[in-house]
Amino acid sequence: MRALEDTIVALGRPVFVRAIGAPSAPKAAIARWRHGAAVVDVAPSNAIRLVISLVDGRNARIRNGGTFADRVHGGSVSIFSPMEGACVEVSGEADVVQLFLDQTYAEATLDAPFACPPMFDLRDDRMRTMIMRVLVGTTRREPDDAVMVEGDLHALALRIERHATRRWDRIDAPSAVFRGGLAPAAFRRVEAMIETALDEASSPTLAEMADNVGLSVTHFVRSFRQHTGSTPHKYLVRRRMDRAVSLLRVARISVGQVADEAGFSTPAHFVAAFRAAMGVTPGTLREALAG
Repeated sequence: MRALEDTIVALGRPVFVRAIGAPSAPKAAIARWRHGAAVVDVAPSNAIRLVISLVDGRNARIRNGGTFADRVHGGSVSIFSPMEGACVEVSGEADVVQLFLDQTYAEATLDAPFACPPMFDLRDDRMRTMIMRVLVGTTRREPDDAVMVEGDLHALALRIERHATRRWDRIDAPSAVFRGGLAPAAFRRVEAMIETALDEASSPTLAEMADNVGLSVTHFVRSFRQHTGSTPHKYLVRRRMDRAVSLLRVARISVGQVADEAGFSTPAHFVAAFRAAMGVTPGTLREALAG
């Protein structure tokens, strides 16, 4: 516990922190931080850190070995390896959930030494869902939650190892940008169109997105999938989920308002889609984020 505690304390005062496992030797801990603009030096430790930004949009840059990574997207997962430090530069509001996974526990799960390079801005929906379920399971503590949390911790260790060894054939939703597909400038135009649609609670059509980059619909869909590993529809749903999580942080906004602002036709449709994508309901996630 001491090593995990030292790592958490070094990051400042969390909104909450919950240990997972035996108090004397927890296998993991999960916590939430909120703060303004800052430069945070992350010291090496024996904990693998998985970080999800709850703020929709891009609000941080991560420097490792003297090189800044691209800005981190809301909803993506970044992994800080054990025994390796990093520097995070936050511009504007920061609101993150961090899962600390003990390296010894991960090695026991894998039955092998754990070696993981830092990985930033992973667009891995399954990994995000598992972390959210761990967050909820450590809050409500229903009879089956301990089993769910334990299973997700095991699955997370395996999934990190698969990313680290680039065994893409064993990962359902690879997060790296694929070779080929849309040119970077074309993808940025499509992303800008999607962001505008989210702000207006509307949805661009395939024809509109394809026309924006000068392609036929068939060529656009194929190129988009080559570039992102996802269809345009799944990508749009993911961005709606990112927006919804960001809105759920605000207690005064009702679930109905979140559904409307995230672009869902009805609250019932939103709750069903959210549960399918995130593994938990909007209400249970909101309760978990409240601490």
